[in-house]
Amino acid sequence: MNKTEIDILKKSGNINNRAQKLAKKIIKPGISFLEIGTQIENYIKEQDAVPAWPVNLSINHEAAHNSYSPEEQVILKETDVLKVDVGVSIDGYITDSSQTFIFSKAHEKLKESSDKALLKSKDYIFNNPHTVTISKIGEIIEETITSYGYKPVSNLTGHTITRYTTHNQPSIPNIKNNINIKLSDIESWFAIEPFSSTGKGFVTEGNNVYIFIFEEDVSVRNPNARKILEEIKSFNGMAFSEFWVGKELSSFDRKVAFRELLKARAISAYPVLIDKKDSFVSQAETTFVYDKENKEIIDLININEIIE
Repeated sequence: MNKTEIDILKKSGNINNRAQKLAKKIIKPGISFLEIGTQIENYIKEQDAVPAWPVNLSINHEAAHNSYSPEEQVILKETDVLKVDVGVSIDGYITDSSQTFIFSKAHEKLKESSDKALLKSKDYIFNNPHTVTISKIGEIIEETITSYGYKPVSNLTGHTITRYTTHNQPSIPNIKNNINIKLSDIESWFAIEPFSSTGKGFVTEGNNVYIFIFEEDVSVRNPNARKILEEIKSFNGMAFSEFWVGKELSSFDRKVAFRELLKARAISAYPVLIDKKDSFVSQAETTFVYDKENKEIIDLININEIIE
């Protein structure tokens, strides 16, 4: 990573930080998912950046990939545990963050477990920037979460980020592992995101889908599908919502077009990821980059300002 790239990432991270602070300002019981998602995404666009994906708004046993829909009225309740996952892109330089919102004391320890897992990981990284490994981060996260009596979600991981691509290898597991790659040797930037669960600590795909990604430019017969495919290309491979495209179409016509695009494998879907019913999942996340010139690791989001 050169200085110019790191400067762009710092700008992206600063916008991401302020978007999460906006979330803290507006989110309270009674607000709708639609209000939350559109306000955050509009704020990002006002800063001359773009959302790297639809704002993830996952509640209770949902761990990730839920979002808002203009066709559904989802209202936040006092008993909910809400994860707000925000991606900001400037010319493909993406930063990724998440915080958990709770309104009941019953969920305080759960939120604290994922927050502390991330903050302890960050402290260890900052104290050992040249030697810390992926395996050590997994160990810290698992030991911290289990010390609270919860389970780390074993099949969700942190990840390497490259330009226009959010999830790359190597992954950064939330459990003990044998990946002895040094974080300082990762050539791009990376996100660490502990998930803590009262359930199985293992997620599966649910039925709902709000997030999609472009796969391949293929020939499709439906004219609406062809038009939507051209719109999708403008996202440069980043994730998008059904409701970001085909705005002039009826809901029925847009859904028919999406079915054809999925069948043709022009796009793929990211279903909501869920733990067992009646469980609760919390999440905390920030994005780091190793500055080789100054030999330091930078928290691009400054997550302490968000979750402490």
